[in-house]
Amino acid sequence: MVAYQCAAERVAIRRLTEKTYRSHQSIDIRDMTTTDSTEPGRVPARPSDRRMPVEDLPYPIGERDAGESPDDNRLWGLLGEQALFKHIELWPYRTNGNLNEEAARNGRMNGDLYAGLKNVFGRITSIEVGALGSAESMTTAAELTSFHTLQRWVPGVQDDRHLFVFRSRDGEWAGFRWREESFRFRRSALVGFSLTCAMPARMSGGFELWAGCVPPRAEAGTAVNYECFEASSCYLYDRWTPEVAFALLSVMTRVANFLGTTLTTREVMDV
Repeated sequence: MVAYQCAAERVAIRRLTEKTYRSHQSIDIRDMTTTDSTEPGRVPARPSDRRMPVEDLPYPIGERDAGESPDDNRLWGLLGEQALFKHIELWPYRTNGNLNEEAARNGRMNGDLYAGLKNVFGRITSIEVGALGSAESMTTAAELTSFHTLQRWVPGVQDDRHLFVFRSRDGEWAGFRWREESFRFRRSALVGFSLTCAMPARMSGGFELWAGCVPPRAEAGTAVNYECFEASSCYLYDRWTPEVAFALLSVMTRVANFLGTTLTTREVMDV
C-alpha cells in the first residue's frame, strides 16, 4: 500500500508538470502516466527545437524524463508556435492581512523586476521591445489564452502576476514579458546573472541584480569574446526581508536554468 501511494504521488506531481515519470520500483505505473495526448492542441516537436542543459539532466536534478530517448528534443511547458514561456511570478507575501493590498504590493514587485531587467539589458546589449502580438513578443493573445486550461492556471495580461521569461524554440532569442509588453535580446549574448543580497544592519538593505553580456555570437559553439564583456545592475526594493530574498532567488534560479546560463549569489552587510 505504501509503495502504491508513493507511486501515485509521483504520477500526480508529473501530471502537474506535464511530464512522465517511470518508477524504478516494482510498481508499473505506465498506464497512469501523462502523455502528449492529454493536450490535443500541443505543438508538435520540430528538429530545430533546442533544449537547455538542465532539460537534458535526469529528473529530479534536471528535467529529463527517465523514459526519454537520448536524442529526444521535445520542449515541455507553455510551448507556442514561436517560443517557450515560463511563468516566474514574484509573490513572496502571503499573509492573513488585506488581500487587495497584498496583491497590489506583490504586483508592483513583479513590475519593478521587469522594469529593472529591461533597463539592465538595454544598457549592455541590443533589445527589441514590443506589445502583445508583435514580432518582439513572439506570441499572441489567443496563444496566451490557450495556455490556460483546467489543469494549468496562467494569469491574464491585465494581471500583475503576468510575468514570464521566454526563449525562442531554436534558442536564438530570449526575453521577458510583463502584462502586455515584452522585450527580447539575442540569447547568445547572455553570459549570466548575479544577485547580491544586502542584509540590514545600519540600513534597511535590499537587492542588486546584475546581468552580463558579450556581443552575440554568429554561430553556436563560437568562443565567447570576454574582452567585450559588459555588465550592469539594478537595485530592487527598498528593504531586505527573508521572504523577498527567497522568492527573488527562486525566480532568478529558474530564469538562469531556463535560459541555459549561470547565476551567482552574494550576501553583504553594512557593518
